[in-house]
Amino acid sequence: MSSINAIPKNKIKEIVKLHQKKYRDEFGLFIVEGIKAIEELIENNIDIEEIYALKDFETEKYTVKIIDESIMKKISTTSSTCEILAVAKKKEYKINDFIKKNKLILLDSISDPGNLGTIIRSASAFGIDGIILYKNCVDMYSPKVIRSTAGNFFRIPIIELKDTEEIKSNFKDFEKISTALYEKNTNSIEECKNLKKYIIMFGSEANGLSSELIKIADKNIILKMKNNVESLNLSVCASIIMYELFKL
Repeated sequence: MSSINAIPKNKIKEIVKLHQKKYRDEFGLFIVEGIKAIEELIENNIDIEEIYALKDFETEKYTVKIIDESIMKKISTTSSTCEILAVAKKKEYKINDFIKKNKLILLDSISDPGNLGTIIRSASAFGIDGIILYKNCVDMYSPKVIRSTAGNFFRIPIIELKDTEEIKSNFKDFEKISTALYEKNTNSIEECKNLKKYIIMFGSEANGLSSELIKIADKNIILKMKNNVESLNLSVCASIIMYELFKL
């Protein structure tokens, strides 16, 4: 087994700072925990700054630093002991990368990291080509989001946009599909089966889809439910709709 590496105090402080969004944004770095997630990092060619582990982890490309459990507890974001942790560089995508794609989803100001992580996981499973985070969404690089994706975070490109005009001007060739529960005019999912390029737009947990996005929608779809059930959890709803479109 490799000898235990000492980490300078200032380095530990830098890693701990990455627990917070403002420092992830400032440094362009984020934390990834767990063997499966780190293997996904390597497989998807995400640039890794460092890997720290409690025991040997075989990788041809990166040197793994073996550290003491007390240090791992300081730099980890989990309450239970993490066995392996990586510091990686954010991967930036351009809007032109998305224009070339066919099947996109847009998430409007969603705030729950578990919901975002689950939606990313489902999007990867059901053939979505990319995800647009619109307005004030939870940070995609939150450790809770990455854990919730169960290793699927790095398989699908994600971009952040702030303005409806960016959607209208850049995605003219895409059919825009809203999922507004109380809109009078609705379309069945089957009516979307022949669409070649589309963006499915999902609203926030608290407020639903914003009126500005409803206005630019070409179609509106909702899931049929029993009368005594008002709505579903956002990630459940999004996953069902993505699956139904995937089947068509």
